[in-house]
Amino acid sequence: MVQDTALHRGRQQIGMGMGEANMIRSLKSAERVLEVLEYFSCVGNTGLRIKDIERDLKYPQSSCSVLLHRLVDLGYLRYVPQNRKFFPTLRIDFIGESLFGKSTEGKESMSFLEELFEETEHLCFIAQRNGADLQYVAFRRPRKWGGAVPPVGLRRPLTVAASGKVILAFLPQSEVLGVLRRNNAEGVGEVGCPAVGVLMSDLDDIRDERVAKSDPKFTPGLVGFATWLEGKDREVPYAIGVAVPADSSNCRNEQAIRALLEVNRRSGMGTAQTVSGQVGLH
Repeated sequence: MVQDTALHRGRQQIGMGMGEANMIRSLKSAERVLEVLEYFSCVGNTGLRIKDIERDLKYPQSSCSVLLHRLVDLGYLRYVPQNRKFFPTLRIDFIGESLFGKSTEGKESMSFLEELFEETEHLCFIAQRNGADLQYVAFRRPRKWGGAVPPVGLRRPLTVAASGKVILAFLPQSEVLGVLRRNNAEGVGEVGCPAVGVLMSDLDDIRDERVAKSDPKFTPGLVGFATWLEGKDREVPYAIGVAVPADSSNCRNEQAIRALLEVNRRSGMGTAQTVSGQVGLH
């Protein structure tokens, strides 16, 4: 009897372990579906081959192929055998339309992103805070973009990215220091986090000038410029930015800054302290 009970418990534990493993696999599959849909929503109608998606999203070839053809079956993608490319269908667009139809701020934010893209003709993006990281939620890229497409959902430390500093400029000093400690503890690669005094000085400048600039060492080949999108109900804003090739002329950089300042002006009142409602930001 004791042996039978022990055997029964062992089988229960194995069953629970298998159930948890299956759940994790299901969640991973769902995550990849969302990543692929977001990916196609940002690349337009140029079409992508399996190798492009494997490279940019770092998926294994076998599972990537199965996933893409399943999305074809479901009507989110179409496949053209002649050039071996996958293209987004209107079903992806209608997902966004149904969501944005219920969100005035969503419509406005995407409108500003499109205007910024048309004005600068460079890689443009919207980003939000996710814990101690910055997370990109939308991209618009030029047709002649030579590099890999940054995946939607990509995360970077708040204290290093230009758009991350834009968001930090709205937080109390104690919270900024907590984010800095966490970024330092988790490590941020070769560039490293700024010293406390440097970061606080940067945030003061951003609140005054309304634009942040990234360190080219952190984004090799690109210089990022960012500002905030204001909203009536937002204590901490979304950041909107543009990535300009590092070898661009000063004229191109100034054009990007002017376009961002115009977006900032039109999206709200233009002062971080007023929007955040925070006291003692310095």
